[in-house]
Amino acid sequence: MVISDRMLSHARQYLCALVTAIESEICLIAMEQFGVSNEAIKSLAARENSRSYELLETTGVLKKQTLLNSVFVNAQKEELQSRLLQKTSQEDLENTLTQHLDDEDNAIAEAAMALLVAHGRKAASLVSLSDLSAETLHALAWPVVAALEKLANYTGNGLIMAAENMLGLHDESASVESRAGRLALLLSNPNRTFCLQPHPLNDGLHLFLAKLARQSGLSVDQITIFTAEPNMARLVIVMRASELPPEHALSIFATLEASGAILTAASYNEIDIETAKGLMAKWRMNLSYLEAETLFSVNTDGAYLG
Repeated sequence: MVISDRMLSHARQYLCALVTAIESEICLIAMEQFGVSNEAIKSLAARENSRSYELLETTGVLKKQTLLNSVFVNAQKEELQSRLLQKTSQEDLENTLTQHLDDEDNAIAEAAMALLVAHGRKAASLVSLSDLSAETLHALAWPVVAALEKLANYTGNGLIMAAENMLGLHDESASVESRAGRLALLLSNPNRTFCLQPHPLNDGLHLFLAKLARQSGLSVDQITIFTAEPNMARLVIVMRASELPPEHALSIFATLEASGAILTAASYNEIDIETAKGLMAKWRMNLSYLEAETLFSVNTDGAYLG
């Protein structure tokens, strides 16, 4: 798997923004709900840049493989979103969702509105804590608390209680991915007379990933990983196995690919559908293998391989 300098930069920016957001949230909760009045903590809460990031970096906490895997996937989604915005506008992407607000099925209209709200929250900053998995949030919350206590020379229990409060209120169902998955599920109802095939220009990135994941039986993270591979080879196989028409698959490829590679109808049609389905079934059954494979794109020092 080739990790470009651009993706590496995105990954580092994302991780720093993630630590900053957690740091700020814990400090704010500690002050507002648990009466912490430590001046250093007040200062940390108001900072736009993390103080604990460098400290955590030196301890190796940020080099845990599961954390790096999550960071890589999220950085790749940011990269895909950037590519998408080179082909269309943010307004047009939002309009792809607003079309569902008038759906005769109230559940679909409500799911579309929920996804729009989540999109708006995500657009406000690089990192939205509600979009994190519980595992990722837990992996960072306690190291951040320890770093904050050291930086602020704080010995009370206010930061610990604040972290417990933050973790207790975390709701993964409010994430963009979860809400996109909900809308994709409703749109896949076989009783619907018309449903467009997944396409990032028609759905926006997150709904596209959710629809293709549902159609293929793979996870959103798996499909995201496939888009980071040379020539997006496994994504092409997934599209073929899902029996997307050649012109549709070629359009998706052209929208998301950034290295200059070209997918032709001839090469797409050469892929045997049954062989593609067999490969996809293998990937579907071996989630642990794929997760481990992704981790090998990161070396033991925590630096992404080029």
